[in-house]
Amino acid sequence: MKDLGRISEHQLDILNVLWEYGEATAREVHEALEPVTGHARKTTGTLLHRLEKQRLITHREDGREFVYRACVTREEVQEATVRGVLGQLFQGELPALVNYALSSSEVEPGDLARIRALIDEHQRGGSD
Repeated sequence: MKDLGRISEHQLDILNVLWEYGEATAREVHEALEPVTGHARKTTGTLLHRLEKQRLITHREDGREFVYRACVTREEVQEATVRGVLGQLFQGELPALVNYALSSSEVEPGDLARIRALIDEHQRGGSD
């Protein structure tokens, strides 16, 4: 079973590279992230191993290199993360989460209109 509940920020960085590239070697992942994270190549390898152990990525062999790809989508990770935050921090209360987001974040011009449109669309779909 995929373990979406324990993804660290650095593991998410790796998943973002794999989602962008489709497939990548450990070297390619490291080169994409090293300027931002400063991690050693061995650290990237350890993180790849942990992600594979969690069944979030897989690899195939290409000569002497492993080529990695994600086994989960960005949307699956987003859903699991938000569900976890909603449950753990807001006791499952979606209105409390929305209120927090609107009051603690910078609300950009047009955000409220887009949120209203999403609510309207959701209601037209028959779900409350």
